[in-house]
Amino acid sequence: MLVVGSKSLCHHFESLDRTPKDTDIIGYKSDLKNLIDKLMPRKVREGDGIYTLIDVENKDDFFNTNNVEFLIADNSKSLKMYMEYEKSGDDIKYASPEVLYSLKKSHIHFPIHFNKHIADYTFLNHHFKEIDNLKEITKINYKETEDRLGKLKTPSLNKKVKDFFAQSNAYVKSYFIHDDIHKAVAHLDKPLYLYMQRDIDIAKCDRDLWEEFPYENKCKCVLEEAYVIALERKILPIIFGGSKWVSSEDALDWSLMRICTNLCSGWFREFATNNYFEIRNYINKSYVEDFLEKYNNGEICRISESILN
Repeated sequence: MLVVGSKSLCHHFESLDRTPKDTDIIGYKSDLKNLIDKLMPRKVREGDGIYTLIDVENKDDFFNTNNVEFLIADNSKSLKMYMEYEKSGDDIKYASPEVLYSLKKSHIHFPIHFNKHIADYTFLNHHFKEIDNLKEITKINYKETEDRLGKLKTPSLNKKVKDFFAQSNAYVKSYFIHDDIHKAVAHLDKPLYLYMQRDIDIAKCDRDLWEEFPYENKCKCVLEEAYVIALERKILPIIFGGSKWVSSEDALDWSLMRICTNLCSGWFREFATNNYFEIRNYINKSYVEDFLEKYNNGEICRISESILN
């Protein structure tokens, strides 16, 4: 059996200031019965290849958390490969940092407990200098996670700009023209994404042009997208539509999470994920106030006002 999650991470990196809330185990179903008999949990909850042992009665120095999550490896190719890589037998063994990194990398784009996972992922990503020694297993585990949780559906950029923005019309009410919001939060004379487009009529951006950006502009490009998403989907519906209140900080956190998970894909998402905390160093905390100042000064108009003008 393999110990994964925070308990294993803290075992390998004792400097981490964290107390694991539960114990995560990878093992075979034959191991599970013995573990239940040993720990005597008050309740066992089964769900999607994971058994949760709730309120463990027979705690000891190792099993010292209230709950234990047991991932069944029997029908999982990737979990079997992790156990084979670690030469895991009947005894309990801590998974290596390589396995922990692979697991985090295969799960990071799924928007579940993102704040916790992005902190662990960033730590391991820096530790391994972005080199995944188990990338083939990571790919398999990602696919199995998609099969279990549902495929990540991200919008395609390879279409006309008008058609691209029409994709969200059914569930996002627009108070301002999308491009006008981009202009209002731009760091340069125009939004940074425009510097990546060879054809302004197509929403798709060119990676070669992206690679020419200095690092700071790459971070600010991600933030420009995040400001627009936060304004368009959270802040403006509050101001102009009476939606439930959310702070500008929480709105931006949510939009950055979406960029790192199921709103973007490919190299842009990878950069945002791999540089998540560095990007946050460039945040303009007054992005909402700056936008509203431009609106009040007449530099940007609401859609109805734009039509009248």
